[in-house]
Amino acid sequence: MNRLSHVGRRLAAALSLCCAAPVMAAVINFDSIGPDIYSSGDVLQVSAYNLLFLADPTSAVHGQSSGVGAILDGRTNSSCDIAACPQGATGNYLAILNDGGVQIVRSDLHAFTLAGFDYSFLAPVSGLPDQQWGLLQLSGVLASGQVVTASLAFPGQDIDGNYYFLGASLPGALRNQVFTALTFNACTYNDAGLCSNSVAFPAFNQAQFALNNISINAVDEPATSMLMLAGLAAIGMLSRRRTLHRLQGA
Repeated sequence: MNRLSHVGRRLAAALSLCCAAPVMAAVINFDSIGPDIYSSGDVLQVSAYNLLFLADPTSAVHGQSSGVGAILDGRTNSSCDIAACPQGATGNYLAILNDGGVQIVRSDLHAFTLAGFDYSFLAPVSGLPDQQWGLLQLSGVLASGQVVTASLAFPGQDIDGNYYFLGASLPGALRNQVFTALTFNACTYNDAGLCSNSVAFPAFNQAQFALNNISINAVDEPATSMLMLAGLAAIGMLSRRRTLHRLQGA
């Protein structure tokens, strides 16, 4: 009996090893992509991930396309002639404009975890007072189908009055979660103090932000063949146990 228990423990250990999903890290940045603009419905492929640009709420309700994204060069001041772009980028970054959003999924539709990212408020005009104008909002679909949400305050201004990139401190709701999709958008505070970006309470093209260096860990599916072998081993072990019981009872 002890021998069989030992075999069972070894089998359980083998199962845990083959089921443990290997994790492959990737950092999504935009240095290899030239400056460009994107409309809702466009998909940008970066590494092994697809970035789907999402319309502002009003355009989405009416089935209309809207300009919501751009790749901007943080080293070139002329990249932001119509907005106050953030400081601190050493290369290209992703700008989400005009109340839009972006959803990230793996190209193979497998799961992933979020390790971190850099972000900033993208002010519609320069010279704004240094205060919180809105929040970055995140919504993730877990492998189980459950949806988790979180929000982050935007970094403030530097001594020169410019907004700047900062590494995000991940909210607890997003840590160690396994996602199949992750959406970024923003809201702005209205006169009532409500942070909104909806049809009922629009943000009037001011819910804008920038992202860079999105650190993601790909979670691969367990190897099916290994699971099948482990299952066959389990059947064999149970068969031997039944045979031994019959011999002992004879």
